[in-house]
Amino acid sequence: MIRKLSERDKEDVLNFLMEEASYNLFIIGDILNTGFDEDFMEIWGDFGGEGKINGVLLRYYGNFIPYWKSCELVDTEKFKKIISSHSKKKLVSGKYDIVVQFTDALKEFNASRKFFCELKDASKLPVDDGKYEIRTAEVSDAGRLSDFIESIDEFNNTGEDRDMLENSIRTGSGRFYFIEDANGSIVCAAGTSAETDYAAMVVDVATSPTYRNRGMASRCLSKLCKDTLKDCNNICLFYSNEKAGSIYHRIGFETTGNWMIAAEI
Repeated sequence: MIRKLSERDKEDVLNFLMEEASYNLFIIGDILNTGFDEDFMEIWGDFGGEGKINGVLLRYYGNFIPYWKSCELVDTEKFKKIISSHSKKKLVSGKYDIVVQFTDALKEFNASRKFFCELKDASKLPVDDGKYEIRTAEVSDAGRLSDFIESIDEFNNTGEDRDMLENSIRTGSGRFYFIEDANGSIVCAAGTSAETDYAAMVVDVATSPTYRNRGMASRCLSKLCKDTLKDCNNICLFYSNEKAGSIYHRIGFETTGNWMIAAEI
């Protein structure tokens, strides 16, 4: 049986998700930071005969994250119908072996396989040498941050739109840092999402092509991670190419699994 979850399900669903907490940071963070009563967020549970949760599906704006431990115990077709019924452009993300089963719930789409990382050695994070002024984003910066992220080819299907950025910064469920050029245009950025006391997910580490290979991303990410670790215990991210992976590995991240994003065009 699949039904929409409410506050009375909070303890059970969190216990279910915590068994693979790193992979479920987005869902856990959205439950803890948003709750069950906002129009932009819904979460459904698939229950077995004894009322035990076997799988969940989160909608956060137009982004969907399905999760389960065993595919055989979940009605994936009903989850697909829920996703297909959403009228706006949809994005599905999560563990690779789960999300790959949901591409037929989307219309024309782009899909990418990514590597999932966790920060294992914070001592490797670079020391800030003051070479660049790294600014902390405010709600008023959300529009131009969104425009900058959308302008980067590698990040134009992350689903990080202005409303989501504004909500993340306003509620403290995420933070964004950025570097500007001499004209005040953003040329590098990095942020977090789904922050809780337990962990945070790094998102949208992006540098304008003309400003790459100058150490901006590693410095911006390092400050982001150091500040975030003051408020939570663990930091995760995902990447899609070896060059990005080499940067993350150099500053203390280790690859621990696979992630997938499938976004309607």
